Amino acid sequence: MKRTLGVLLFVCILIINLNAEYPTAFQPGEKIVQAGLGFGVAGVYGDIVIPPISVSVDIAKEIEGYPISFGGLIGYSKSEYDWSWYTDEWKWTYTYFMLGGRAAYHLKMKSDKIDPYGGLMLGYNIVSVKEPSNYTLTGYSAKSSYMMYGFYCGARYFFNPNMAIYTELGYGFGYFNLGLSFKL
Repeated sequence: MKRTLGVLLFVCILIINLNAEYPTAFQPGEKIVQAGLGFGVAGVYGDIVIPPISVSVDIAKEIEGYPISFGGLIGYSKSEYDWSWYTDEWKWTYTYFMLGGRAAYHLKMKSDKIDPYGGLMLGYNIVSVKEPSNYTLTGYSAKSSYMMYGFYCGARYFFNPNMAIYTELGYGFGYFNLGLSFKL
């Protein structure tokens, strides 16, 4: 229910914003590289040991007057899963390496310091695992790479013309991400 209300609110803001006459803080042709730290990851096994760390690139375009950005994301995370049976104990260590593409719509604001946006991501999460050497069950594989999709909304605040802090909230390689953005 909360997700549905959040999506509806975002769609309403987007529709109202489509007719705004304000510029965006992220102008066509500009490139932004951002590095961040995330909290929470979809499809994780066990407990997170290294939270999601990501680097992304966004390139601004204007398509028929609409401010859109396209780019990519590379991410890394690690988790551990412990299991015991009577006196036996096992530990699996999972490593997640994410490669994905992103596309976002940037809202138009009066301020050239704030860049709110919302978008979609599609990628592949490459999962590798270090299995315990004393684990004897056969026919079991802990590897499980998978296609990953996501949606997010976020904002950048430019505290100088080429540097910003950013935050993103959504479903993807981190439920909540924080970091720094740099215009190239």
